Amino acid sequence: MINIKYADAIKTFAQIESEVIPGGIIFLFVEGLTIKWKVASKNFDMDRFKAGTDLPETSVAARAIREGNTLTEKVPREKYGRRLVVTSIPFVDDSNTPVGAMSILMPRLHPVAAGFPNFAPIVAELFPEGAFIYMTDLTKVAYIQSSKKFTLPNMYVGYELKATDIAYQTIHNKKEQTKEISEEVYGVPVYVANYPLYDEDTGKNIVATIGVVTPKSAATKLKNMANNLASCLTGISATTEELAASSSKIHENEQNLYSHIESIIATLDKINGVSEFITSVANQSNMLGLNAAIEAARAGENGRGFSVVAEEIRKLSSQSKETVPQIKILTDEIKQKISEVNKESRQSLTSSEEQAAATEEVSASIEELSAMTDELNNLAKDL
Repeated sequence: MINIKYADAIKTFAQIESEVIPGGIIFLFVEGLTIKWKVASKNFDMDRFKAGTDLPETSVAARAIREGNTLTEKVPREKYGRRLVVTSIPFVDDSNTPVGAMSILMPRLHPVAAGFPNFAPIVAELFPEGAFIYMTDLTKVAYIQSSKKFTLPNMYVGYELKATDIAYQTIHNKKEQTKEISEEVYGVPVYVANYPLYDEDTGKNIVATIGVVTPKSAATKLKNMANNLASCLTGISATTEELAASSSKIHENEQNLYSHIESIIATLDKINGVSEFITSVANQSNMLGLNAAIEAARAGENGRGFSVVAEEIRKLSSQSKETVPQIKILTDEIKQKISEVNKESRQSLTSSEEQAAATEEVSASIEELSAMTDELNNLAKDL
């Protein structure tokens, strides 16, 4: 208990202390059940406690005055909207009768909240792509910590929790929540993990949550790369299929050309056979013409006309015979040319077969690459 005559000295002390207590503090001077004077830290104040306000009979100050003892109580959030540690020290007059009290109100922080300013900046920088760490009470965001690489501009101290927020769901479902959120919400896809923090005395009631938000930009890059690769492979695959079809057509044409060349060679062989037959006929005609000339000479004047016919036959035979070598020369030249074409055709046929085989290998490789793009997509989803 404190004698009331020291009240002014204690008020001066309280004003000094209100600015140096790290977590903030409120000092109340109560006479009877009425708050007569108050001083609060800049970073911690409660509007419901102000000069002129009457305290209920159940308040810590009222009980300390009644009992004449210093009382300390942990006040749950339900009572004043915040978890508090309240200490009330009775003021007594010279007869040692309680006439009032000095109440000291301090925010009751969960140990994680108390250590947040120390560990959060370090933890946020441990993530390769950066992280955003935050803590909430049961209704709003109480602490935030961004990393150098990543922050959430629309998440701030005092932000009121909504039913769609992960922290809200953690509080109401009473268990940790993890979720992937698309880029529509924060501009980039993120992974959010939020965990409940329980009353440190009972371990039963949730009093706060702590959450970590990490970007999934690497997954987005992988997914975009996979999509671009898949698009390119689709185009290459279509072109390869056209090339394969073209190669097959070329191969078919080469086979037809080869068949035609073989047919032409067979025809040339028949022409050579006809030329040999002409030579044979010419030789026989020449012999017949010679015999006819001999018989015409024996016939004398009467065989003169027949002699002229025989001579013409011999001339025709001679001309036919002279033509046959020329035909043979021409057919040999044609055969030579066709032989060269045939050789080139065979080479072209072999090349087209190799091209078709190579195209099939390329198609198989593209199918493997397509399978790899699917794996890339799956990997991006797992990140």
